[in-house]
Amino acid sequence: MRRALTLLLLVAGCGALAGPAVPPPPPGTVLATIPVGAPPTLLAVAPDGRHLYAASNGSLSVIDTTSNSVVTRLSINANTTGIAVSPDGAQVYIANLFSITLTVLDTATNTLATPITMFIQRQRGGFGFMAVAPDGRTIYIANRDNQAFGIIPLQGSGSLLRPTVWPAALAISADGRTVVSAGCKQICTPGFVNLFDTATQRFGAEIAVGGNPFRIVLSPDGSRAFVANLTGPSISVVDLAARRVTQTFRVPVQPTGLAIAPDGNTLYVASQTQGLLTALDAASGATRGQLAARLARDVAVSPDGRRVYVSTANAVIAVDAQALVSGP
Repeated sequence: MRRALTLLLLVAGCGALAGPAVPPPPPGTVLATIPVGAPPTLLAVAPDGRHLYAASNGSLSVIDTTSNSVVTRLSINANTTGIAVSPDGAQVYIANLFSITLTVLDTATNTLATPITMFIQRQRGGFGFMAVAPDGRTIYIANRDNQAFGIIPLQGSGSLLRPTVWPAALAISADGRTVVSAGCKQICTPGFVNLFDTATQRFGAEIAVGGNPFRIVLSPDGSRAFVANLTGPSISVVDLAARRVTQTFRVPVQPTGLAIAPDGNTLYVASQTQGLLTALDAASGATRGQLAARLARDVAVSPDGRRVYVSTANAVIAVDAQALVSGP
């Protein structure tokens, strides 16, 4: 229930905290402000970069990234908790709080396809962030509230494993062999990163990170995991070969969104309570640029690294990545 309460609080949002003034961005940083549905809005970019998918509370917006305009808006279940695009870009999968099905968008027609029933027997809700295997055949999904790690074959019924680390967020290696999850045990300080072998379906190393981990991304070369921790708040940098945290970056309050540039040099953090999009040097943690974004919830990066998208209270802001890090 704790996970569900956390998600509901994040769904509801809150006002931005007072903090140091953020200087206005350089001219040309904000490319467009695209109206979408009610928060929270979670983001995913198509592999070819031509479309951005914005799953809001009860609606899904398909955004053309050339014109920065909504080309389709569809009704979906309320309280979005996760979104992912298949590796071939043919489907978009959306999870919703307390639902045991995944909403499926057919991207060729921009219409809703038959939902995916995750499990034959009904399970408690709270399913959220997910990772799709590189071959597109399996979805791995986190359910911290149910203390469970879901494995959803796209042909056949899913299964639940119950690791000692209750997963809140997931990422998968480029070769599909390892799922890296971040979550908690009974006490959420510290949190942990947990490694899952997809071939043996066994959990391995547990690596202590910051408190209450909420998002995780892997470096493009797969050597490091970056974990956004709500407690602190901070980013834990995990060396996956050495199985240890090598750096900890301080970030603005409530880092609910996390993405990494394709070249691995820049981290983008959306801090909901603080109302900021922050670009960090991925090697040092130094702030390279910031943009005020009220109720900043999620962030995504285009495949070429030139555009960054951050969801806010009622819109998605398209940002020129180079202008953001260049400073005023």
